[in-house]
Amino acid sequence: MLKLAFILWLGALGLSWILVRVTRNVARMRGWVAPVRGDRWHAHATPLFGGVGIAVAFFVALAMGRGISDEFRDATSANAALAIALVVGAIGAVVTGLCDDIVHFRPGAKLAAQCGCACAFLWICGGVDITGSAPVDSVIALLWIVTVMNAVNMLDNMDGAATSAVTVGFLGIAGINWFLAPGSFVFIVALIAAGATLGFLVQNLPRAKIFMGDAGSLFLGFLLAALVLICARPVAIDANTNGMLESSQGWLVTIIAATGSAFVPLADMTVVSTARIRRGQSPMVGGRDHTTHRLSQMGFSGGAIVLIIVATATVSAGIAVAAATGVVAMTLAIGVLLACFAVIVGGMLRACVRMDDAAVSGAPRRLAAFAPFAKGVIDVVMIAVAVNAGYLIRWDFTIPPELANSVAWSLPVAMACCVSVNAFAGTYWKQWGGNRWNGVKQGFLSALLGAVIAVILIAALWSPDRLFSRVALGYFLVGYPVLTAVMRILFWRKA
Repeated sequence: MLKLAFILWLGALGLSWILVRVTRNVARMRGWVAPVRGDRWHAHATPLFGGVGIAVAFFVALAMGRGISDEFRDATSANAALAIALVVGAIGAVVTGLCDDIVHFRPGAKLAAQCGCACAFLWICGGVDITGSAPVDSVIALLWIVTVMNAVNMLDNMDGAATSAVTVGFLGIAGINWFLAPGSFVFIVALIAAGATLGFLVQNLPRAKIFMGDAGSLFLGFLLAALVLICARPVAIDANTNGMLESSQGWLVTIIAATGSAFVPLADMTVVSTARIRRGQSPMVGGRDHTTHRLSQMGFSGGAIVLIIVATATVSAGIAVAAATGVVAMTLAIGVLLACFAVIVGGMLRACVRMDDAAVSGAPRRLAAFAPFAKGVIDVVMIAVAVNAGYLIRWDFTIPPELANSVAWSLPVAMACCVSVNAFAGTYWKQWGGNRWNGVKQGFLSALLGAVIAVILIAALWSPDRLFSRVALGYFLVGYPVLTAVMRILFWRKA
């Protein structure tokens, strides 16, 4: 299997290099370039859409692996739901990013599309198993995927920055799975992703010949997040030998994979978001205050910054891989990684950066900048609570075995529908103030519309192996809008 993995890695690398080069030539001829802007780092118009080449190379290499190897075909067949979920979600991420590159989505539309990709992945694979609680796992998974997609997108602000960090992240996931389950499905897929990303990286190093755009950053962010969520599934090692992990301790594998493989994108996102919220600005606005920009103002060249990113990502991934041999080692490694994360973020926040726009200060402005994210998290939690409570109330807090997976597969559908409706309605960006009862009414109606669409879709997706309770969904149909109205009342403040 190791020989096959190397062949597929090399094939993905070669395909990516060729396809990205072709994309670069076509983009240059058609005028598809990123213009020079004040809030962007590049000083020359650069061809776009390199992410399409990365994605096509990844999918072709994946298909090639199934075609040439019975062993890999068996591995993907045994993980059919995961494979399909990964491909569908990844295609959705590419399409979302490509549309954003072309027509520039509004924040609500972009958030809705990202949630759709995450929820499609969770629905197809039947949910993930991190803590053992379907509602909690679904909330964690949705927030994790959307966070990493945006983190990689935000890190894509300087030549080679995001691509180098994500490449090392994929190799880290492959390394973790090599120790836990050599030759597993996730191990091969992570190596293919690393090869496809590396083929682009050689053309994206300073000075970059092509940018991957949102099509690439959202695709790679989704793939990295999804692989982290499923990399714990192969763990089924005897806990009586050398303190190794049991399959029930997948949450520990998920945490170490997350902190080790996505260390750099998450650190950059934390630095930027914290700095902008402290200035009273939205974290999603463009700017030259990223970690890479701070390093540049400290005197480092573009090549040196890429080397720093690679070194940091390699150390974090290396710690995670080295610790993937036992419970004690993994627990200590998580503590070390979190401590390093805090030190790096704190150091970067103290680095002095001259802002192009005047800083805005004041607690009310800071709260306003943070509010959309807090509202989104609250909404996702309320959806999970309402769905789970519906089933628990219906069955007197003892869900029948035949309906055990009902919450796991129906909750992503409910999340996708309700979050999309609220995102398009601007619920997360509007102030929950002004006329109290008008705001409560608007929130209630948006939640009710999302819940109705969710219930209809869940019923349409019914199958013998995906059962649901009509009474439980009826409770959800009432409970979620009521929870939304109550939350509006509790958090209402005078405009």
